[in-house]
Amino acid sequence: MPIWKPRPASEIPRIPLSRWRIFETEDGSRHFVGVDMFDRSGRVSSPIVTFDPVTMQGTTHTGRIYELVGSKGSSLNVDYVWMRWCELYEVMSYTDVTERLLDGAGDDDPT
Repeated sequence: MPIWKPRPASEIPRIPLSRWRIFETEDGSRHFVGVDMFDRSGRVSSPIVTFDPVTMQGTTHTGRIYELVGSKGSSLNVDYVWMRWCELYEVMSYTDVTERLLDGAGDDDPT
């Protein structure tokens, strides 16, 4: 399954994600990972800049806004894309921080 570079945020400024999670890499960057509801592909965002657990929306480094739809979850397609992304960016370890961010434990952090 190929991995491709997404279209710029200027062309697609908002993306709804289903079956989403939030992962933090060893360098501290956090990323939305889920199913792009426009084309049903797996997607990994650029680093998250802000995240509002009330509205379930976050803005990434590129300026794109991700809308987290429904419950958190996963899919084989998303897992595959995340693992390939980790290989491409030489991510050696990561943590699922979804629950921590939804519970507001990261309030002192900009994400």
